[in-house]
Amino acid sequence: MTRITRRTFAIGAGLAAASTLAAPLPLRAQSRIELKYGNAGNAQTLSNQFNAKLAETIAQRTNNGVGIQIFAGTLGNEQRLVEGMALGLIDIYNGAYTGTREFDILYSPYFFKDGEHAKRVIKGFAGERAQQVLEQKYQARMIGAGRLGPYIIATKRPVASAADFRGMKIRTPQIEGCIEAVKHLGAAPTPIAFTDIYLALQNGTVDGFVSALNVSVAGKFYEVCKYLVTNPFGEALDKQLIATRAWNRLSPQQRETIVSSFDELEAIDYFKAGVDAVARDTETWRRMNGADSTITLPAAEFAKSFEPLNSRMANEVFGAGAWDRIQAA
Repeated sequence: MTRITRRTFAIGAGLAAASTLAAPLPLRAQSRIELKYGNAGNAQTLSNQFNAKLAETIAQRTNNGVGIQIFAGTLGNEQRLVEGMALGLIDIYNGAYTGTREFDILYSPYFFKDGEHAKRVIKGFAGERAQQVLEQKYQARMIGAGRLGPYIIATKRPVASAADFRGMKIRTPQIEGCIEAVKHLGAAPTPIAFTDIYLALQNGTVDGFVSALNVSVAGKFYEVCKYLVTNPFGEALDKQLIATRAWNRLSPQQRETIVSSFDELEAIDYFKAGVDAVARDTETWRRMNGADSTITLPAAEFAKSFEPLNSRMANEVFGAGAWDRIQAA
C-alpha cells in the first residue's frame, strides 16, 4: 500500500501556518510533550467538544506531561489532515475519512444494528484488520473510535420513498460505504469535502447531502437544504488516530492514560452525547424549516434494502463469511 510522502503531497498554507503557530514556547518545560490535534469541523461540534475535554483530562492525569493543542476547522479538510499527520504536520487526527476500504465500508447504512454493535465489531477482527492497514498507509495507530450518532441524508426536495432519490446528485464524503449506499438508491454520489458542503448546496452543485447529523446542524446546512430524512443513514464513526512517531515519544504510562481516558470519556461524552443530541438537532432542523421538513421513510423496508450491499462489501473486504461474523458480534 502506498505511503504518503512529502514528494507526493501538496499541503495547504493552513497546515504550514499551524505548524508554526503550534511550536513549543521556549519557557515550556522540556519534559512536556506537546501534541497537535486536527479536525475539519468547527469548535461547536461534539467531536471537538469531546476532544477539548479529553485534552484537559489527559493533562491532569499526566501531571501536565502531555499537552494537546486543538485546531478545529482551521487546518483544511479531512484528507489533508490525515495525510498531514503522516507527514508530521499534526500528531492526532479525528475524523471519518481514512481512504481505506476496511473502515470505509463500515459507513454503509444498517451495516451495524446500533452503536453498541459497532463498538463490538471495531474491537473485534474487523477493527484489528483496519488498524493494520492504517499503520501501513499513514504510520499511525488508532486510539479509538468516537461514535457520534447517525449519519443522515437530506435533500432540497421532499421524498416519500427510497425511489424518490433516483436521479438526485447527493453529496457524499469520499467514503466507499456512503458512495455505494447513494448508488444503491439510484442517485448520483458526488464526493465533496465537508468544508465545501454549504456552498455546494447553495449554488446547486448537489441536490442533497450525506453527513453526520450533529455536524450538519452545527454547520447550519438547514439554511440551504430543507428536507431531513430522519432514518439513520449509517453510523458516524470518528477515528481518533495518533502518528506512530508521536506515540513513540510517549512513555508506556502516558500511552495507557491516553487510551484509557479516551475509552472512559467516549461512552458518555461522545456516544451518549451523540445519541442525546439527535432529538435536539432534529428539532432545530424542524424549527428552522417547518414541520414538514423532517421525513421518516418506512423503517423496516428501508433497512432491509441495504443488506445485499453490506453483505457483498463485507465479504469482499474481510473475506468469505465476514458478514455473518459481523452480524453475530
